[in-house]
Amino acid sequence: MSQKLFVITAIALLITNMGLAQSPPSGFVPPPLNPKGVKLKVVPLGSKVYALESSRPPVDNAGFVVGEKGVLIIDSHINGEMGKQIIEAVRSVTDKPILYLVNTNGHADHTFGNYVFPSDTIIIAQKLTKVMMSPPLEELKTRNLVLVGGDKNAFVGVEKRMPDVTFDKFMEIDLGGITVELHHFGAGNTFGDTVVYVPSVKAAWTGNLIFGEGSIPFLLLGNTEAYINTLSAFQKALDLNIIIPGHGIPAKQAIFERYVDYLKTLEEAVEKAKKKNLTLEDTLKSVTLEKRFTIPENLSSHDFYAGLHPFNVQKIYLEKSVS
Repeated sequence: MSQKLFVITAIALLITNMGLAQSPPSGFVPPPLNPKGVKLKVVPLGSKVYALESSRPPVDNAGFVVGEKGVLIIDSHINGEMGKQIIEAVRSVTDKPILYLVNTNGHADHTFGNYVFPSDTIIIAQKLTKVMMSPPLEELKTRNLVLVGGDKNAFVGVEKRMPDVTFDKFMEIDLGGITVELHHFGAGNTFGDTVVYVPSVKAAWTGNLIFGEGSIPFLLLGNTEAYINTLSAFQKALDLNIIIPGHGIPAKQAIFERYVDYLKTLEEAVEKAKKKNLTLEDTLKSVTLEKRFTIPENLSSHDFYAGLHPFNVQKIYLEKSVS
């Protein structure tokens, strides 16, 4: 099978397994998440709180929090090697036990590293995230090959490890001298998106709910109205100095206005196209990305970021077709 045919087939498989109505539009490419050569930089955000920033966006970021009792880690990355790199980063700071690991969503790139963490580490996820992780491992590997360019070596050795504990809307964890909050404000990129918040430094890890400074949202599994409501609830609930996205560049509070404005503007534009009885193909041509939402040059060089807009147009068009 040629590389081009593999990509087309793999995208179709990925989209089908995610429950979407049809194949993605021209211009959309899955995020390139093969971690080969990627290094995670330890970035202190304040006392006892650290971001792990990927050297090659949009490959995943992560993070960890150190308390008197032990450590909580945010996301385990896409395979065992990256999971071990997270453990090494923690060990460069502390030898305290790794008590908790939080999966911010059920995608492979946030969960496939679970198995390398100590057996007594408690893995926590929102209850719908656990459901998302439930298919057989080989099925999950197959559908996620497209994220690593078809490189089966990226998943060699990966073992299935599910969450030990789930929560619904909120969970608070006392690490000793510092607390960590887990929030589920509603559906966004996935149905179980989790925000990990550390009040002492006003920092939040968002998984795929926010893709970082200069980005636009990715309407993957949720719907537009739910995504807007989730972002609004998130913004109102937490006092933030910094947002560490699952992928991309750390962001500030202004990202909320950008995301909500984009989604509302796009929804209105697609509704107008539907009222004119435009086909999906014609809607994709006519509903272009408005100038104020232009993707910065440092991100637009990645085809993934550039392809999010047509994907979102199609997603909203299909939503409006069944509503």
